[in-house]
Amino acid sequence: MYKFILYGLLCVNVAAENYGLFTLKVTDLDTCKGPKRRDCSIITARMENGVNLFYDIDIKENVIPNRGKIVASANGKQLVRLQMKKPCDHLFMGPLFQSILNGHYAFNIDLEKVAQKYYGGMFLYGDMTFKSVFYSDDCNFSCTVVSVTFTPRNTTSHTNLGIS
Repeated sequence: MYKFILYGLLCVNVAAENYGLFTLKVTDLDTCKGPKRRDCSIITARMENGVNLFYDIDIKENVIPNRGKIVASANGKQLVRLQMKKPCDHLFMGPLFQSILNGHYAFNIDLEKVAQKYYGGMFLYGDMTFKSVFYSDDCNFSCTVVSVTFTPRNTTSHTNLGIS
């Protein structure tokens, strides 16, 4: 009887910890043309291991992005639209833009970690596309489209506990 109760408590605890977790895999990555005729930067983006975004940006002139838009879509339907009049003053985007000046930059972003922190790491499944565009009055700063697939993390039952 005690073995059954212990087994039940351990299984419920493990299931509650892992329930709803997701993994992310980037299925497509493109740079795009922003709304302005001229570009202020040259961007090269590529994926490593399906989750690490390597971003190489060469900023050709001093620019302060004063407009930005991030759109999240699923199955062709827009879910979230975030428009910013001053991305440099935005809570999340500001620190990134305030530290970039004219020059060459390269950085890696673990998109799975970012998504898990932003979305709480739970209950986000399916195919989604994220488009981000940032620009100034004179030129485009960046435009990127990332398509991802969120799948449930493989959570097995009692076999992880060594109980058979």
